[in-house]
Amino acid sequence: MKHLRHLTLPLALLASFPSWGQSDGSSPYYLGASLSHYYASNVFRVNAGENNDRLTTLSLLAGIDTRLGRQHVYANARWQKVSYQENSRLNNNGYNLATGVDWETVGNLSGSLNYTRARTLADFNSNTTVAPSTDRNLQTDQSAGASIRLGLPTLSSYSLEGTFTRRERDYSLALYDTQEYRQNASSLGLLYNASSAWRFGVAGRYTKGTVPVSGFQYSRRDIDLTARWRATGASSLDARISRSTSASFHGVTGALTWDWRPGGRWSLNTQLSRDTGVETYYLGINNSSTSDFNRVQTALQTQLTYRLTAKVSLTAGGSYSRTSRDDLTRQLDYSDSTRQYNLGVAWQALRAVSVGCGYNRVERRTGNLLYTYDADSVGCYVQGMLQ
Repeated sequence: MKHLRHLTLPLALLASFPSWGQSDGSSPYYLGASLSHYYASNVFRVNAGENNDRLTTLSLLAGIDTRLGRQHVYANARWQKVSYQENSRLNNNGYNLATGVDWETVGNLSGSLNYTRARTLADFNSNTTVAPSTDRNLQTDQSAGASIRLGLPTLSSYSLEGTFTRRERDYSLALYDTQEYRQNASSLGLLYNASSAWRFGVAGRYTKGTVPVSGFQYSRRDIDLTARWRATGASSLDARISRSTSASFHGVTGALTWDWRPGGRWSLNTQLSRDTGVETYYLGINNSSTSDFNRVQTALQTQLTYRLTAKVSLTAGGSYSRTSRDDLTRQLDYSDSTRQYNLGVAWQALRAVSVGCGYNRVERRTGNLLYTYDADSVGCYVQGMLQ
């Protein structure tokens, strides 16, 4: 299952925390709370000027992950209250909800339903089609999806799969109305299970979206070739390569995810993507608020976890993205790049209590100094969890 992830202030440090509101598998339920405090060097993501601050975040967490007969049911929720010491007008309440069910019948029919919704303070300087603002701006993303798979009785290695996804984005600040969207995507394809280790697929995908404030509509057609390789019990590789066609872009897009868990102390997750802004965001790689007006974004992200002892874990990660955009409203071509690094340490002090600290750095470079900046965040948290 996929969970929506959006790492902006005040959530940027979460990528460097080895565990955050996750069940350890000993119980299908969890309930918890956490308190974090950290320093942000560049709250408004500007090129110059003093705008550092100290933030405190109180979070409540709950979730379930269990099986009911043949059906797999899960739900994870996080509510948080964010308080700024110097910029109290930015104080806000946010949340993140992810729920769904993976279902199957006695026969050859199976599928899934899922829904995610998240609200957080939007990045102050992520989109070069909108002038940077220091006003409080809440970003709300939600996605609902369904898939159905039918095995072919006479061809046991083949199955048909259809999917549908609805995505929406909204902002509380009117300045960002042009970046809001409503988007539907559907696909129909054929899957081939070559062996227990290999699976291949081909599908046609159609996406249609609109910008509510202007009524502007966009559409995209894709032919997807997919592959899944379970090399060993510890390593898996998922790949997609697509021929994509839209009004502003004709070319190749794709994604690659490698998950390596050899057991013992190490685990490594790496993602590579070449796609438009919205698609990259929902892969969990892109942290910005860019809309689907962008032509293409190439992004790489990797995250390493090392268990130093039975109670101490270390994390380190980094990402790089380069965006070539064609803004349909201004007919501008430009590019920019962003690098992000994170480090973290967590200590399981007690069975139900953990503490940790993290550091995060973001570096953005564009042809316009107005959108170029460096930002650092460092802080610690304490978390209690009942399972």
